[in-house]
Amino acid sequence: MAVAEDYRRKFGVYPEAILADKIYQTRANRSYCKKHGIRLSGPALGRPKSGEAGAKESRQVYKDACERNAVEGRNGNLKRRYGLDLIMSKLDETAKTEAALNILAIAAAHRLRRWLLLIFKILRLEIVFQ
Repeated sequence: MAVAEDYRRKFGVYPEAILADKIYQTRANRSYCKKHGIRLSGPALGRPKSGEAGAKESRQVYKDACERNAVEGRNGNLKRRYGLDLIMSKLDETAKTEAALNILAIAAAHRLRRWLLLIFKILRLEIVFQ
């Protein structure tokens, strides 16, 4: 998996877990993750385990799903509110560049909003003191 290799190149170790869509949980990806000691989110293939081992595994799957939902919620917000769903680039690199620029613009807008709130608070305080 290219993502895991990029992570290893950056940080020197493989990630502890990969929280991926079900479509990416193929046998090849599962075996790759198992080989490198990476936990791939989602239920295991085959019959579900019973007893304490099954309960522990299902709790871990639930925690992974909660983490993944937070990320997906943020992505959905970026798409709806800031137009990331409008990116229609044909080349992969162009789409990544557009997404990065959109995220940069979002961060700038967020900081500007915080600065404006601070300025308005200061102005209100000055008006009260006059």
